[in-house]
Amino acid sequence: MKTMWRNTIIAWLSGLAACIVIGLIIGQLLGVLLLYVLGSLYWQLYQLYQFQNWLRYAGRAAPPEASGIWGEVFDAVYRLQKKQRKSKRRMRQALTRIESSTTALKEGVIMADNQGNLEWWNNSAAHFLGLQRPIDRGQAITNIVRNPEFFRYFSQKRFGEPLIIKSPAKDGVYLEIQTTLYDKNDHLIFVRDVTRLHLLEQMRKDFVANASHELKTPLTVIKGYLETLSLFKDNLPKSMQKGIDNMSDQSDRMEQLIEDLLLLSRLEGNDKREESQWFNLIDVVHAISNVTAPMLTDKHTLSADIPDDARIYGSYKDLYSAFSNLIVNAIKYSPDGGTIQIKWESGEFNGVFSVKDSGLGIEPRYIPRLTERFFRVDKGRGSKTGGTGLGLAIVKHVLLHHDAKLHIRSQPGVGSTFSCYFPANRTRIDTIPALPTPIDNN
Repeated sequence: MKTMWRNTIIAWLSGLAACIVIGLIIGQLLGVLLLYVLGSLYWQLYQLYQFQNWLRYAGRAAPPEASGIWGEVFDAVYRLQKKQRKSKRRMRQALTRIESSTTALKEGVIMADNQGNLEWWNNSAAHFLGLQRPIDRGQAITNIVRNPEFFRYFSQKRFGEPLIIKSPAKDGVYLEIQTTLYDKNDHLIFVRDVTRLHLLEQMRKDFVANASHELKTPLTVIKGYLETLSLFKDNLPKSMQKGIDNMSDQSDRMEQLIEDLLLLSRLEGNDKREESQWFNLIDVVHAISNVTAPMLTDKHTLSADIPDDARIYGSYKDLYSAFSNLIVNAIKYSPDGGTIQIKWESGEFNGVFSVKDSGLGIEPRYIPRLTERFFRVDKGRGSKTGGTGLGLAIVKHVLLHHDAKLHIRSQPGVGSTFSCYFPANRTRIDTIPALPTPIDNN
């Protein structure tokens, strides 16, 4: 390229020198120079016109014949065009393969912009959700999938956990929806048919609920006979007295297990729930403290920092169950001299109910599994503490029904803190200020 520029300049200067000589010979130096400059300008403009005309009308054809620097320009642009066409062809082939592969997927794939407006979807997504091209392109997905749970899931961006809903287009089909944000908060939505898994899960729930109901009757009979035997156990040998006491304890534990299973089945199912209402949080804590008072020893300290004006919106019965499970667990797993602190904090965006203990603590690897049914960090704790292994599972489902989340912080040998985060629309502080109210262990 440098050589071409040098040759072009040399040729132009040589022509200029020849014009000067000719102008001096004929005595018309300025006229000859003017004709030379105008001719050079015309030539450059003509080459520019050819270049522009070629790009506009025949960019794919070979460039027009040109010499000098313009020939180099034409050839360089033509090479770039061929390279760009090859890149476009490869990209088009890749996009075609991606589109073909996603079209062949059994799972639905949907692309939506940051406002949730539909941009593209594969055939499976159209089949599951009843999407139609091109009518639905550009429409908000919440206008197409008219489901209250999906609207809350999408509008509140609860994308941490998948959502299971009924298909709006296929009767009897259940769909799992998982959303991922990418680029500028655009949405990549995956839709999967989980009808079989849903039916199996429903069968499991029904079995647990029915079995729990059926176990209540024989257990009631057993407890009745044990209570009768207890009236005469003083006349029995000590070995038999111990056996009766053990059977009574285990029947009480079995009764609690059945009650927890029934409660968990109700929370997981679609049974009619207690109507939500506003109530004082301190009333719930006082009621729980009265029930747990016999569990406390002189070596335990239970305190609460709950404002009198703290209010919460929800099911009193369910929240009582959740909070009592957290407090009872803190008492059971705190050693002598342990401290249990109950606290309520409210902010602009949420309210937090927390229970902190100075117990044994939990290793970080076990924390994600704590809300699983019957999961125990120490397999021997159940017999020692009398727990059912369902308490935190109940807490999790109660909080889900109240749009809340459970957060667990724990350090082995130091203690644990279980915090329930409630959205702002479910909490309030009345205008009348009040001082924190401690709970008297006595």
